[in-house]
Amino acid sequence: MSENVTWLERLETRFSRQWLGLHAARQTSVSRRNELEALFPDRKSPDSSLVVFGSLARQEVTGGSDLDWLLLVDGQSIPEHKEDETELAKILEDSKFIKPGRSGLFGSIVGSHDLIHNIGGEDDTNSNTTRRVLLLLEALAIGNGAALGRVRKQILRRYLEDDRGLRHAGGDVRIPRFLLNDLTRYWRTVTVDFVYKQRLNRDGKWALRNAKLRMSRKLLYATGLLHCFFCHLDPDSKAVEARASLRLDTPEISPLVSWLEAQLELPPLDVLAKACLLFNAEPNTVNKIFDNYERFLGLLNDQDKRKELETTSDPDAVRSSPAWAEVRSISGPFHEALVSLFLKENPDLATITMKYGIF
Repeated sequence: MSENVTWLERLETRFSRQWLGLHAARQTSVSRRNELEALFPDRKSPDSSLVVFGSLARQEVTGGSDLDWLLLVDGQSIPEHKEDETELAKILEDSKFIKPGRSGLFGSIVGSHDLIHNIGGEDDTNSNTTRRVLLLLEALAIGNGAALGRVRKQILRRYLEDDRGLRHAGGDVRIPRFLLNDLTRYWRTVTVDFVYKQRLNRDGKWALRNAKLRMSRKLLYATGLLHCFFCHLDPDSKAVEARASLRLDTPEISPLVSWLEAQLELPPLDVLAKACLLFNAEPNTVNKIFDNYERFLGLLNDQDKRKELETTSDPDAVRSSPAWAEVRSISGPFHEALVSLFLKENPDLATITMKYGIF
C-alpha cells in the first residue's frame, strides 16, 4: 500500500467504511492552514516558529474553531520578539481568526528554556506542562518550523536520556516511562483544572469544555499512551531498530528520538487508526470510536448546537439541553470503545496498559 495512504484510509479499507465527516474536517484544516501560510509568507526566522495547536493541529477544524497559537522562541531573547508577537496578534485579529481563550496559555511569546529544562519540580507550572505536552502531541508550525523541530527534539531527548529504566533495564520491554508519566500527569491536570474552572465559572462554557474533555482531550491522551506503547509494540522496522539500539552495551537513544519525532507528525486519529489495525480491533470497537468521533465533530460544526454548548454554563442546566444529551450519547460509547481497545481485545496491549499505563 502506498505510503501516501493515511492510517485512517487504511482502516476504512480494512473495515469497508468511509468517515466523510472526518475527511471534511481535514479538508477544512488544510484550507485553514493555507490561509495562515498566505498571511505569513515571510516568516523565515531560524530562532522562532509560529506554532498553532488545537483542532487545526489535529486536522479537526469545524465551524467556530478558535486559533490557539504561540510564538515559540528557541535562542537568544531580543526586543524584536515582542514586536513580532504584537504584529502576529494584529494580523490574526484583522483576518477574523477567533482569538485563543482567556487562560493565558496561548497568544504570546514562549521561550524554549523552561519547556526543556523544567520537567517536574515546583518550577514546572501547569502552563509549562501543558505547553510542553501539546508541543509534542498537537503542534503545527506555520512558515519556518525549524525552531519547533529543535525544541521538540530536545524535549524528547530530556525524557529519554533522563529515563534510566529505559536505557538500563534488564528485560526486553522498554517503555519510556518518564515521558509516559508526564503525559499521564498532563491528562490528570486537565481533569482537575476542569473542576477548578467549573467552580470559578470563568468562561461560562461548562458544557463545551466538558464535551471536549470527554472527546478531543481524551483522544489526545490515548494518542500519547499509544506513542509510548508503540516504542515496544510497533513492528515497523525503524521501531525495531530503535529498540535494538537501547539494548547495546552503551545504549543509544537517537534512533528512538528520531522514530518518535516521525510518529508525532501523525494526526491523533491516524495514531488511533494505526492502533486499531496493528492490534486487530473488533469491528464494533472501531465503529464506536470513529463513528462517534465523527458525530462529535459534526456537533461542533453545527452552529446552533455549538452555541447551545457555549452558553450552557450551569452544570445543573445541562439536563434540559438537547445538545448536551447528544454529547453524552456520543462520549459514552467512545469511552467504552477505548477501554475495549486498550484493555480487552489484544493481550499484548492490555498487559502493557495495565503494567505501565495504570500502575
